[in-house]
Amino acid sequence: MSEPVKKKIAILGGGVSALTSAFCLASQPGAAERYDITVYSIGWRLGGKCATGRNPDFGNRIEEHGIHGFLGSYYNTLSMMTEVYRLLDRPKDMPLATFEEAFYPVDSILCWEFRDYRWINWPLSMPRNDLKPWEPESLPTLQHWIKALVEFLGKRLDHAAGTVPSTFLEFTLARGLFNKLAAEADKIAAGEGGPLLKAIDDFWLWFKKHVEALVEKNDALRHLYITLDYFLTMIRGIIKDDVINKGFDQLDDENFSDWFARHGGSMLTISSPLSLNTPNLSYQYPDGDTTRPPAMAAGAYLHWTLREFAYLGSFGWLFAAGTGDTVVAPLYLLLKRLGVKFELFHKVREITTGTQGVGEIVFDVQATVKDGARGYDPLVDLPLAKFGGKTLPVWPDRPLFDQLVQGEAMKAAKVDIESYWTPWRPVAEKRLKAGEDFDTVICAISIGALPILAPQLMKANPKWPPMVEAIKTVQTQTLQIWMNRTLKDMGLPFEYKNYDRLIGATFVNPIDGVADFTDLIPVEDWPEDHMPKSLLYFSGAAPQYDAQPPFSDHDYPKREYARVKYQAQQYLQACMGALLPKSVTNAVNPPGDMIGFDFSQLVCLQDDAATVGVARLEQQFWKPNIDPTERYVTSPPGSTKHRLKAWESGFANLVIAGDWIYTGLNVGSFEGACMGGKLAAHAVDPAAVPLDKVYGYPLSQGPKMENL
Repeated sequence: MSEPVKKKIAILGGGVSALTSAFCLASQPGAAERYDITVYSIGWRLGGKCATGRNPDFGNRIEEHGIHGFLGSYYNTLSMMTEVYRLLDRPKDMPLATFEEAFYPVDSILCWEFRDYRWINWPLSMPRNDLKPWEPESLPTLQHWIKALVEFLGKRLDHAAGTVPSTFLEFTLARGLFNKLAAEADKIAAGEGGPLLKAIDDFWLWFKKHVEALVEKNDALRHLYITLDYFLTMIRGIIKDDVINKGFDQLDDENFSDWFARHGGSMLTISSPLSLNTPNLSYQYPDGDTTRPPAMAAGAYLHWTLREFAYLGSFGWLFAAGTGDTVVAPLYLLLKRLGVKFELFHKVREITTGTQGVGEIVFDVQATVKDGARGYDPLVDLPLAKFGGKTLPVWPDRPLFDQLVQGEAMKAAKVDIESYWTPWRPVAEKRLKAGEDFDTVICAISIGALPILAPQLMKANPKWPPMVEAIKTVQTQTLQIWMNRTLKDMGLPFEYKNYDRLIGATFVNPIDGVADFTDLIPVEDWPEDHMPKSLLYFSGAAPQYDAQPPFSDHDYPKREYARVKYQAQQYLQACMGALLPKSVTNAVNPPGDMIGFDFSQLVCLQDDAATVGVARLEQQFWKPNIDPTERYVTSPPGSTKHRLKAWESGFANLVIAGDWIYTGLNVGSFEGACMGGKLAAHAVDPAAVPLDKVYGYPLSQGPKMENL
């Protein structure tokens, strides 16, 4: 009896969408008998924009592409990772053996307002709920999200009763009106929005009458006013625009700020940190230029933000180690066990058309493995003192040269083979032919690279050029600094309790995001005499002032590294006095700068007489994300209608995946990439991922039979 013929699936790209689609297919019962899956990726590691590296020259520190974490509204991502850890079934004494050990809840963020020529701290604490991160069915519909949001607002109102003077807020009357509002929100599942709309208007008319004139002189009352105005305007607009029946996409030709203004939101609210958090978090600045107002499709904005506050368990779930250690390595190890093959050092050069769709995939092979039969083993086991010396598999920040035929030459050349501008030349070419080497291609490479890698596909399908034109990508930049003082000692105006931490936004552009990752220091490997006491990550958009140079311009990455370093230095000198007032030179080594950061607080392993002042920044980590596959995918007004669905590539043997395809969420994110990967798996095999298991995807946008 002959063996059944397996379907050969080539997955292009090593990011979240690629790994998700591989997981969804390979984890199905009988998948090993049905599929022959190979993932092809550039360089020596997986993860795409979420790839991390451990740098052995600096305490095996974690180096990221940006600030990463899961929101409690990442229904697809959280449920997938709980399943990954369950199937991986690590030994109980191993570091990060379970989901509960690898991810922990976070309930607070800290934003800043700039008013009256001063910075005002705005801490936001999110109440936990009893929902489980592995139960995404708990919040299945928009009506459930609205109800969860109203419950959140009720808790904020209750909290305000203890912080806002009673002369400002007749709490009993306000709460009574809000209770009527909440009762109507409970009924909205039946589709009756009119009574809820009236209850919102009744409450808000009373609240504005009693509070609006008082917000200028009371920070707590103003923050409550903005919070209520923001979310009630959102719910009011959703009801008036009949989003429950017509969906979010209908709003996506309008900018989010115009939509809020159309539905009565005040400019105080629209320009507040609360409103700007979503476009800042997702880099929604035209061409990455933060000197211009953000622009984001209103429907995508609303979908994202509603889900953000309709969370499972906690507002956020952060990683107990780096993104690569906690998310990508477990996925890789599980997929290997499930029979998925990986071909690293394979950079796609071109995807060509053929008679049945994709004809060939052409790769530049960047290096060959010495032990071809065994293959490249990309992870290293890092002993961690926090876990009594037990090891955790992690990704190195460079190739493991001893496994490569060209390893010594690559090491001596000191090149970045992940860069499109690398001077490193390929050592071979590989061609995969349709019908011989693959039956189906899942293209999970980011949209920024498609014009470069797939000009024939762009020419053959008239829907591709407008998609690429409409869905803009922007450069981003990241900075990480390790410090020898605690944040409290440096004047952080925020009291920690439980898992609260500094996670801020809307501070100062262009590096407008900041997060405290001090808890990661114990899973690094610093010597005792240079042990950091705090760790901050910063991230932001980066405008591209000139046309992208040709890939033959090998010095371009160096120039961009220098630009990010200069901006990082400027940021620390101009802004740290507001963020950490006791970190400035005049507070640390007086007399001196009363605003700028004292660089002596930066940890430097290679510490000598020359390592003084700004020179200490040299031993921190910063990175420009400039490569076509690294650029962030934005959601500008008018772009949603151009997003193709996973099954709409126009080529019979090609499925597309990523946060750039139509996911229903349509916002660049780990969750969007996960949804894109699940939708790609659905396109390959609808039984593997039923469409109703892509949580948050509008079922009305399912595939027609001819697309499958």
